Amino acid sequence: MNSMIGTNYVPETASHGEMPRSAISGYEKTDCNFADTMAEKYFFSPKDMTLAEYKLYFHDKVNALYTHPSQKRLFWFIDITEAAYRRMQADPLYEQQVLQFLARIKSVNYGSHVPRFALVHIDDTWEKCYGYTCGIQDDERARRAAARRRLKKEMEKKARRKRLLKEYLKKKAQAKRLQDKLLTAQIAKHKLEQARLLKSWNDDRQRRQASQAYAASLFMLGRREQQLESETYY
Repeated sequence: MNSMIGTNYVPETASHGEMPRSAISGYEKTDCNFADTMAEKYFFSPKDMTLAEYKLYFHDKVNALYTHPSQKRLFWFIDITEAAYRRMQADPLYEQQVLQFLARIKSVNYGSHVPRFALVHIDDTWEKCYGYTCGIQDDERARRAAARRRLKKEMEKKARRKRLLKEYLKKKAQAKRLQDKLLTAQIAKHKLEQARLLKSWNDDRQRRQASQAYAASLFMLGRREQQLESETYY
């Protein structure tokens, strides 16, 4: 997120990402934690700072506020009048009120409708303060990145479905092979049992036939003996 804090604002000469010198008088950047340095130097009393030091102190506090990731490419310009700096330096409650307001708007989640530019004007009374946003970012890179993410998810889903289908077909083939093996074993067992029963039936039939033949031979032998006895008597 780009941001600037200044004491004046000239909208007719401002552009995205760049502000005129007249719009940022009193604005400086610092890599160190100026607020902590000043607070330690003046024992947490901004009233003892010069106005220039207080501006840097307040700027550091604003930079420390949480900014929602959706505002990464949103250009902020915070316009603070000299009177507002003096009021906040002398009135800690007003300073806290301004910081809370800034913290609230910097934590807004704009989602996919991120403005191009945001202005906040801070004056020495709350009634004079205002803010607005304008434009909508046409983030082609974000759209392409989102499209790539969607394509990647679709490809991952297809790969997962393909992997699951492959595993299913493999398990199905394994189950079929096992079923065929069990069926073959059952058929072989059935054939053996059928052969055993057929042999047993043949053996029983042969025994019955042998028994009947033996009984028939005994009957014929008995009749023959009777005939012989009859012939001998006469």
